[in-house]
Amino acid sequence: MTPGRSRSARLLAAAVGTALLLAGCAPEPVAGWEPRQWTTGGTIIEAPTASDPGQASTTGMRLRNDDVGIDARWATLPGAAAFNAAVEAVVRDAVVTRAQVSGQGYRPMVHPSGAGLGERGCTPETATASASDVLGNREGTVIVCEIVLARGSLFGERLRVVSTAGSAEPSDTSTVIYTDVATDEVVTEADLFTDAGALWPAYIDTLRRDAGSLSLSPVAAPTDEQLAIFRDALLGSHLTDDEIVIPVPAALTARELDGLAGWRERSREHPPSVALHASVALRALTPFAQALIRAEGDFTGPSTAGAGVAPTPCDLVPCMALTLDDGPSDLTPQFLDVLRDEQSAATFFMLGQNARSHPDTVRRVAAEGHQIGNHTWSHAYLTELTEEQVEDELGRTAALLRALSGQPVATFRPPGGFIDDDVVAIAGEPAILWSVDTRDWEKPADDDLARYAVEAPAVSTIMLMHDIQAGSARVFDRVVSGLRDRGFSLVTLDALFDGSVPSGIVRHGPLA
Repeated sequence: MTPGRSRSARLLAAAVGTALLLAGCAPEPVAGWEPRQWTTGGTIIEAPTASDPGQASTTGMRLRNDDVGIDARWATLPGAAAFNAAVEAVVRDAVVTRAQVSGQGYRPMVHPSGAGLGERGCTPETATASASDVLGNREGTVIVCEIVLARGSLFGERLRVVSTAGSAEPSDTSTVIYTDVATDEVVTEADLFTDAGALWPAYIDTLRRDAGSLSLSPVAAPTDEQLAIFRDALLGSHLTDDEIVIPVPAALTARELDGLAGWRERSREHPPSVALHASVALRALTPFAQALIRAEGDFTGPSTAGAGVAPTPCDLVPCMALTLDDGPSDLTPQFLDVLRDEQSAATFFMLGQNARSHPDTVRRVAAEGHQIGNHTWSHAYLTELTEEQVEDELGRTAALLRALSGQPVATFRPPGGFIDDDVVAIAGEPAILWSVDTRDWEKPADDDLARYAVEAPAVSTIMLMHDIQAGSARVFDRVVSGLRDRGFSLVTLDALFDGSVPSGIVRHGPLA
């Protein structure tokens, strides 16, 4: 053996011996040992599922204008005027913006039968649908909504506005509007946070721990750019069940996330959200937001008292007035049931002699938000009467209807449509005629009556039917649902004229 090979052999033997010695001295594994469990105050949610927001009675709204290119649906809350105005403002802003882009003036529009516009209000799936799914094959603007909270006295609605033009990527913005019906306070999600930066450390730490970081260094304060991105993410968050769930935007950056293998790719493929527990989030929330995060119990807000109670913006949605003459009768409750189920309102021109025989029906008409008008006491043709007789026919009826309904009863309809200036002067009130007469008193076939009543009206139509006619009672559900399918909102006369019915003889609404 050469000296070089002998020395190498001795070194190899020494190394093997040392390795065996060290192996024999290695400590035994500690039973039950687990890696450190980090406490960040939050968890990662890969595909958040919306919790039950609670139940509330709302009125669904809908508009669609194909000339301008806008389709919107939203919900109003009974008795919450300030909240409804805030929601409506979001819709109006989108309508104005879209009208400017299209170069077309906006007017309420209705569509042929089968348009499918009877589906209104909010649906929960709109929050998670992609922008392309919301838009469908349309170019323009689509507004959808989601009820995010209805607990205790608190209510919240998310309005999502998705717009596209040409080949550009869709813009997709959301606004959540909250109200406390006990105080009428109204806030948006931008008003919920006192200090967005206070949530940043827990938010970033939760993300880096989930990505496998073992760093012990504290999370650095965000830069102005990072904080702006984070604030935008907060606007898309929701507060419920003792936590705030904050989405993770694609533009998010943080020093603590740099170099973590696969984090960015994973975030792009399956954008996560960070759920921070209330104990972590409360210090950055306003008192209103703290109440939201702890809201529980059934919604205590008012239930709907009928579509006539909630104001309808007839310059924004296509309205018409459905009027029913000659009742009340034993059939009137059937008409009322349909109007209730279809969230629609009507004006009932009542005969005094029939109101005297059906006082409870008069009260129900008023209680469910419908309008009551004067149709004389005995259906007399007013142009054939003396001044004293006109005053008696209208005066007796008005006094009874006001006493039963609690309404002012400030309009009248002349039987048969027979009217002249003298009668108008004696009445001192608007005389309401019509622009569409179904002639249901001629007893047409049910299908013909229903088809005409659905297809004939235009925006601002005043349509005449009778709640004493059995044929109208049989088809009334088809008529109301068919009108809503075309896009109509059925409103009272007062609503059609924004609370101010013009004097003189009136045949149609202001937008006809």
